[in-house]
Formats: sequence, C-alpha cells, structure tokens
Amino acid sequence: MSKSTIAGCRQSWYLILPDTDAALAVAGILGVERLQALHHPSGRPWVLGRWAQNQMTCFADARCATALLGEASISAHVLEDMSANLRNVNDADRFSSEVPGSYHLMVSISGQSRVQGSVSGFRRIFYADFGGVAVGCSHSDVLAELSDATVDEEVLAANLMAPAVPYPVADRSVWSGIRSVPEDCCLEMDGVGRPRLRRRWIPPEPVLTLEEGAPRLAEALKDAVAVRTQGGGVVSADLSGGMDSTSVCFLADQGPAKLVTFTRLSADTANDDESWAKQAAAQLDCEDHLFAHPDDLPGFHADLLHAGEGMDEPVLSGRVRGEYQKAAGWFRAEGSRVHMSGEGGDQILQARPSYMHTTIRRFPIAGLRHVRGNLAQNRWGWMSTLGALADNRSFGRWLSDSAADLSPKPLFSKSAQIGWQAPAQLPPWATPAAVDTVSRLMRREAVNAPPLAPDRGQHSVLGSIRGGARLDRHLCELTASQGVPTSFPFYDDKVIEAALAVRLHERTDPAKYKPLLVGAMGGTVPDGLLGRSTKGEYSTDLRQGLLARRDELGSLLDRPVLAELGLIDADLFRSACFGLYPPRLSLVALESTLLLECWVRSHVGRQGPPELVPVRGSEKRP
Repeated sequence: MSKSTIAGCRQSWYLILPDTDAALAVAGILGVERLQALHHPSGRPWVLGRWAQNQMTCFADARCATALLGEASISAHVLEDMSANLRNVNDADRFSSEVPGSYHLMVSISGQSRVQGSVSGFRRIFYADFGGVAVGCSHSDVLAELSDATVDEEVLAANLMAPAVPYPVADRSVWSGIRSVPEDCCLEMDGVGRPRLRRRWIPPEPVLTLEEGAPRLAEALKDAVAVRTQGGGVVSADLSGGMDSTSVCFLADQGPAKLVTFTRLSADTANDDESWAKQAAAQLDCEDHLFAHPDDLPGFHADLLHAGEGMDEPVLSGRVRGEYQKAAGWFRAEGSRVHMSGEGGDQILQARPSYMHTTIRRFPIAGLRHVRGNLAQNRWGWMSTLGALADNRSFGRWLSDSAADLSPKPLFSKSAQIGWQAPAQLPPWATPAAVDTVSRLMRREAVNAPPLAPDRGQHSVLGSIRGGARLDRHLCELTASQGVPTSFPFYDDKVIEAALAVRLHERTDPAKYKPLLVGAMGGTVPDGLLGRSTKGEYSTDLRQGLLARRDELGSLLDRPVLAELGLIDADLFRSACFGLYPPRLSLVALESTLLLECWVRSHVGRQGPPELVPVRGSEKRP
C-alpha cells in the first residue's frame, strides 16, 4: 500500500501546513500534483487534500489568505471584505459568531497561520510533529499513516468504556504522537512551524429566560437549515417523528430547495415514531416521503466485519454502516445533494441530570421542584440524591475519585447521577490490567484538566454535545461515500450558543418535553406536533441486528485481537455475546467492545500480539 491508501478512500480530507520551507517535505510525500491545493500568500503549499468545490469558499491576496471549508453561508465577496479587516490571525475569532454554518476556518497572514473546527466536535482538527514542524489535519488516521504512528495502548483501553469515554480522556487521540485540538481552541502555527493552542471560544452563561432565549434559537436554527437549502436543487431530511427532525423538515420546507423526507420504521410495535412521522408528513408542503420498513434495510450491525473501516477513531457509528449507506443510495436516486438530520437536538436542548446541582444553588425554589420531579421519574433514592447535591468536589478531584471504581453500573440504578458527567465505567469483560491502565490514565488526566464550564450543568451538556458530534462526523462520511453527505444543523456553532445561553432549568423540565424547542418552533411547526411527550427507541432493532449476525460474531470472536492485547477476557465476552447478557447492563457496552474490535482489525491488524503495529500502508517517516 502507498502513503495515500487511507486518504485515497476518503471523500474529503485535508492537511494544513505552516508557512515555512520546512513543511515542503510533507507536501512532497503526498505529491502536491495529485491533490487539490491552496497556497499561503508566500506561494508555499497551505491546504492540501480533497474536497467538493461547493464546500470551499476562499480568498487570497498578497497579504492574507482565508478559507472556509464545509457548510457556510458566505459569499466570496463578503469573505473578501471580512478578510480585509484582519490584522492578524486572532482577529478571525469573529467569523464563527458572524457566519452561520458548520465549517473549518483557516487563515494565513504574514507567515502566521491558524485553523479551527467547530465547537461541537463535528469538525475536528488533529496535529502532529514532522521534524519540528507542526502539521494539522481533518483526520487523525491520515496523520497516522504519514508518520507511521502506532496505536496508543492506554487510549485504546479507555475506548472500552461505555456508554461514553469521559472528558478529558475522550480528547486523547488513539494514535501515539497525534494530538487533537480541543473544540474550544484553535491551532496556531508560527513562521517556523511551531504549534500553539489558543482558546477561542467560551460557552455563554445560561442566564436567558425561556421567553428571551426561544426567539434566538429559532433564528439560529432557521439560519442553519437555510445554509443547507440555499443552493436550491433537492435536499433530503430525516423525519423520524421526533421533535428535532420534525423542526428541521418544516424549516427546510420553507427554503428554495425541493424537500424529500425519510422515515425509518422500527420493528418494535411499541415505538410510536411512525404515527408521529406520518402526521408530520401529511402537514408538510412537500410530496416526496420515503418510508423504509426494517425489511427494506440491511439492519443494525450489517457488514459487521468491516464496521471499523473509514473511521479515524473507534466510535459506535459502524453499527449503522449498512443502513446509512443504503439509505444514501435512495437519497441520491431522488437527486438529493445533502441529507439533513435532527441528531444533536437531544444534546443541546436538554441538560443532563447534573443541571440540578447548579440549579438548586442559583434558583433554590425551582431547583427543589426539579429535584422532586427527577426523583419521581428516575426512582432515585432521597439519600443518594441529597448526597449527590451536597457534593462540592472540583472537577479534577471528582474525576480522580471516579477512577477508583470503574465497575459497570446498573442500567436502572437508584443512585442519583448528578456528578460532573456520566459515571466512568468499564464492562465486566475488561481485564484487571485494562482496568488498571484506564484508572492510571484518568488520574493523570485529572491533575490539570479544567472543566468545560464552571458549573456541572453546563459542563455535562458540553460533554454530551462533543460525544454526539464525534459519532455523527463519521455518519456523515458513511453517506458521503455514496454521494450524499449527512448534515446536522443542531451542531452549528450559533445554534449551540443560542441553546446554551438559556437557563438550565428552563431548557430542561421533568414536566415538559424540550420546552425550549417548543417555544422556538411555535408558528413554524404545527402545535399538535409540538405536543409529543414520548421518544422512540431502537433496542429491539439493535438486538435483532446482532442475532442476525451470529456467524459474523463467531468469526470476530474466535480470536479477538483485544484479548490478544490483554484488554478483554475473550471467554467472558463471548459468553455475553452468545449466552445470557449481563442483566441491567446497557447494550451499548457490548456494542462498544465489538466495534472497538472491528476498528483495531481495520487499522492495526493482528500481526503479532501483544505488540501494536503501525497503521497499514506506512512506509517511512518523513
């Protein structure tokens, strides 16, 4: 395999080089003549890779070069005017607050350069050192292939954690020597290629009332959907029946593009998504509605053995690989150029249970009502809830203490979960060595890691947003490989800022479902559709998908690479997959390990346990 093996399989990727002669060696490895390229004002290569022309808006003169790569509502003329006012790379902070959309922003001025992604994590940036020169990239595995990077054993073990890898461990790249740029930071590179991370975004204080915040969210979400529809033609969108996707569809129906909606039906007769989706479809002006029965789709975990391919980090996205790619083929046949999803709405519109820790201190009367409501809904015990509310440990102390007990927590625990984030936990088939490795990593990360926000409520929301966006960035690539990228308006910076500015206890209410979205979409979405209080779930479909893949599971688990690496007990894991699944344990724990196994096989192979070998396709270090 050549150096371009991974990059050659992607629809879109790009390297960002500093404005120095020392970076020319990296450009030479890739072969600039075979790639799309932008140049620094000096004439040196700046951005190299592959991207769709309609995804790039750029400007360059003798002093400054600016580029927005992704989905942005800005014309070349406006970009020229904004670029003319840039005195240095720090002045580019204003772009994300003024330009709607989801994009990577790159600026080069007087030998200094800067690149940033999105605050959600949907657009990420990684960087690595090449002979003293920092090189940025949109995908970590492209950097890994260029640098012969090996997998970081500690981070690999941490990816066994489910339902989520906790911050800040989740920020660690799974590749040794490759670092990720935090979502609230930008990567700056000076004239000799030295990197510097600078914080460029601070989450808003949640001070707005629902009445003040709803119009702002409405405007931001309207602008976000308009970014996707403004080009006309045909666009498609999920119409699951949930309030998030329904809102996106009604906003899209107002734009200049023809709308095609898509509803995936569930095998679970108790799932009422279908009823709500059909009600919404009947009230939309568009006439093209696709309804897919489970038998029309490959099912969850189809093509399981290849689920890790194309993912630059281990994520759960591979479980819907077959479904998303087949559906994208249908959208392409309808003429769609982009497919919109309501994913991200759950993350930004609802606070996590930790919000009560914040609310009880700022608004005691309202906080008490919310505590009582959550106690009734979740059946938590009073004593554990009071203890959790009284806990005033700092984030670092809380994270370090959490490392002492990584045992799996019952799915329906009666202990209140009001910590800084969801409890860190490893599955029962993780080996003692893996548990020890992860515990040490967490304690080390806890020493200097600042919280994402000063209070638990906002911190936990930001962690949830990052986790969801990192999964969904891979879903976008799955459908982009079929010609129709998936887009997520709820993850746009301006939408997130509008939602986060609303008080936590008004954004979330145990007696109301998504009150902020209801307030924002009044007059756009019919009132009857905003009154839904249920949420469909697909655990039945997930279980049926795994049952249908028993042959593939057998092949995958005959000799797991993770067991050879000493991270899991193969017998315990096989027993969980083929026998009685541990009671009260989330199915996500099993899926996470399965997909981690698939990812390791796709990116590392099994050329000799327990050593972790370089990424496939490597030849020599630049």
